[in-house]
Amino acid sequence: MTVVDGWTLVATEGPVQVWRGPGSGPPIVAAHGMEDGWKSWRTVLGALPGYTPYSLHLPWCGGTDYAWTAEGSPADWLRRALALLPERPRALFGHSFGANAILAHLADLPQQDDTAAELDAVVLVAPFYRPAGFPLSDQLRTRSVAALRRVLVEGLRVSLGPRAARMDREVLALMEGKLLERAVPSAFPVFYAAFEDSGHLDLSRVTVPTLIYVGPGDEGLTPMRASALADAVPAATLRSRPGYGHFCHIDRAEEMTAEVADFLRDPRSAADSSEGGTTVTELLDGQPTSYVGSPRYEGANIRTWIGFKHFMYLVEEGVLQYFRDRGVGARDIYHRYGLGLEIVDSSVQLPVALEAEEQVYATVVSGKPKPGQGAPFNVSLTVEREGETVTVLKGKVQVALVAVKDGSGSEPVPAILEPYVVPDVAALTNSAKATLEIPAGSTVADVLAPEGSGAYLWDWRAPYYYCHFSDRLQHSAYIRTMEEVVDRFLADRGLAVGKLLDERGWIPVVSRARVQMLSDIYMEETVHTVFKVEDILKDTMYTARMDCYVRRGDTLERAATGTIMHGYAISRGEQAGTVAVLDEATQATLLGGAA
Repeated sequence: MTVVDGWTLVATEGPVQVWRGPGSGPPIVAAHGMEDGWKSWRTVLGALPGYTPYSLHLPWCGGTDYAWTAEGSPADWLRRALALLPERPRALFGHSFGANAILAHLADLPQQDDTAAELDAVVLVAPFYRPAGFPLSDQLRTRSVAALRRVLVEGLRVSLGPRAARMDREVLALMEGKLLERAVPSAFPVFYAAFEDSGHLDLSRVTVPTLIYVGPGDEGLTPMRASALADAVPAATLRSRPGYGHFCHIDRAEEMTAEVADFLRDPRSAADSSEGGTTVTELLDGQPTSYVGSPRYEGANIRTWIGFKHFMYLVEEGVLQYFRDRGVGARDIYHRYGLGLEIVDSSVQLPVALEAEEQVYATVVSGKPKPGQGAPFNVSLTVEREGETVTVLKGKVQVALVAVKDGSGSEPVPAILEPYVVPDVAALTNSAKATLEIPAGSTVADVLAPEGSGAYLWDWRAPYYYCHFSDRLQHSAYIRTMEEVVDRFLADRGLAVGKLLDERGWIPVVSRARVQMLSDIYMEETVHTVFKVEDILKDTMYTARMDCYVRRGDTLERAATGTIMHGYAISRGEQAGTVAVLDEATQATLLGGAA
């Protein structure tokens, strides 16, 4: 008798093995994915009380040469494995290639076979699917090769667990290269054939309540194809969870186990309330949303450090994901309700630098709203470095849903969104609003940057590509403006970024930033941006203020305001890595003089 970690090998035939785990009750059986093995399902199955768990080791396991395809289809091999079980299964679990084998098995069962009738439930994790009408192309094939390569590498790292983070990079890269060199040429034709055929399966015959898990970024089951699969399986429940990847049954096992346990208790009820469209009763529900992304390469302006603007782009993506997860994504809000989702206030701290190509984990949690100020969120961005989680951003964001000019919304705004709807940005409660009179005979410059004020004025035209919804400047436009006006101010004062890099090795560093929208500026209006350094902190940092105005007749309306805390790090020499001390001349120049 072979026993591994409490699991017993109960049957074997050729490349097929059946392993039984500890537990008693109705039997549940799992099939693994390509280049994987029976061990991958142990955590989830072993954590489901009241069942007898079985995990199959199938011929598409790691290290195979795929010669098994000459002796039967994946469904054929799955049936052979199921025939070795000492009892009929009540639920089937499948991951990736194993999930598709289950679908093919159930779709192709002979009419007289009562196997499906004895099943209570099916759970499929990261299956792949191509609707019959989805066109095949060379581009799709190449994209599928890339997707398989990424999944194989991810699978290797998941199987290594915490060891992967501790391994020498060259050793890990060598292992990945060997895996791809061996597996892709033989595995891809088998995978792609199953992908091609998936849309031709008669899935209307799969009447067992079926729970389908898909990660938002999994190319094997994109949102469009996931919906098509859910529609094709009569009793399907689709679960798309932020943060879930191709191997969520391993790296998110605890969360998945709790959901699966609920599903197994009442599979028919879950099928009746399938998540074809997410229904929520409260927008600010206190539950976190996660988003995984990387900073745009565009932001690596000095070495591979990323500029603060791209931190903010990742914050924006996390907030958008929060709304999507609750079934009210920005696109639907626009087309269904005639509203524009707009970040109207953002305040962030940046304690640690972010590097190009780092994987960033955004977490978004709702805050406590105040009347007339939009929907509040707390956002953090973290990365994993040397086995630890490092916070690179902490911030607060306010979101408003602004009526869109010529909006085509055909549905009434749902109650969960109504508290955050405003006719325009100016309708928000904000004490920073202000208007300035332009006296007769005076210019905008006379009012905003009078001689001796130390203020810098920059006038620019609001281009369409800084706007949202064919109409008004968006939040990120003011983030870009903050970045550019700092650069223009420093160049005007003789402290240009390039000059300080060359002469002193000083690298600009932003540690805090805030941008608030106060009213709307519309496409192609002139924006009058004022920038002024307000204080020097401990001879190392300066705080500055940005205000954006738009002229309305003889008054200037403040449409946005922001603050930034800026300093420099030394990039070379004996003091490399330390904070630069601002000499008196530099301080005087920043505060209003000329270099």
